[in-house]
Amino acid sequence: MVIIYIMAFIVITSERYDSALIASIALIGLCSWLYRVRIGLLSIIAFLLLNTLILYFASGDLYFILQSFNPSGIILSIISALIIGLIRESQDKLDEFKSTLALRVDKATTELDKLTQQLIEDDEKERIRIGQDIHDGVGQYLTGMLLYSEALSLKLKEAQHSETGLAERMTQRIQKCMQNIRKLSRSQLPLQFTEMTFKATLEEMIEYFSEVSLTTFHMEYEGDDLNMPTSTTQNLFRIIHETIYSSISKYKAKNIKIKLTTKEDHCLISIKATNFPSNTPSLNEITSKIMQYRLRTINGNSTFHTLPNGGFRKEYSIDLKKGKK
Repeated sequence: MVIIYIMAFIVITSERYDSALIASIALIGLCSWLYRVRIGLLSIIAFLLLNTLILYFASGDLYFILQSFNPSGIILSIISALIIGLIRESQDKLDEFKSTLALRVDKATTELDKLTQQLIEDDEKERIRIGQDIHDGVGQYLTGMLLYSEALSLKLKEAQHSETGLAERMTQRIQKCMQNIRKLSRSQLPLQFTEMTFKATLEEMIEYFSEVSLTTFHMEYEGDDLNMPTSTTQNLFRIIHETIYSSISKYKAKNIKIKLTTKEDHCLISIKATNFPSNTPSLNEITSKIMQYRLRTINGNSTFHTLPNGGFRKEYSIDLKKGKK
């Protein structure tokens, strides 16, 4: 390589005598790129000495050597060393900044995951508390009303009173209300996820929404019932529950179709809501932050489609195999 440089140097300086350093600018720039500005500037002195030796052995003419070292070559070499060196140092700082930023992002992501998990746990605790309050409070209150209503109905019936039918209907209404209260409290308690299959849990939820709303539901199944972890079942149930609840309570959807598709270690839930009295909700309106956190916790993803004739279709895809890892 040294021989190639010497030959190229002699050829260039034999045709152009402006500056012997012109032949070394590329190497000076390379030194600045590899070893930064200081070494690049110091390499100019080294190449000056090297080129002087080459010219001396090549020509032996002192006038020729002095003519070859025109200040323009030195100026170009300094500019080259400065520009290339500063570019490389800027790139080093940028790489360092990227590394620091990546570490901060990883740290922030880890903290966010911890906060997300804590948020989900707190949300579950609050749901359990509400479920217990409903069961122990409202449920017991309705149980007392039912006993009084049954006693009243029995006395009216024994007395052959004309209001016996009204008392019996009131008793039936209280019984129906108690059933809905039990279903509502069960939907807030995690016990059902260990006692029932996921399909049965969904059916109970749909039955509850059908009784407390004017929405028509249609449920479809495709594939076998999967043996999902309790935490996955619980989070997926909450996601579906909130999607349906938002569609009914906020936007008054009249028709909701739910399809559960299971295949090996994959679960797909499709919720199609149509016939809205008002405008169709957008993705941000139907998807809360807690739903996103829950979905990420169970290694799932979602898609949102607005239907041409009004309404939307929300799909939740869960990779159970990935979640088990």
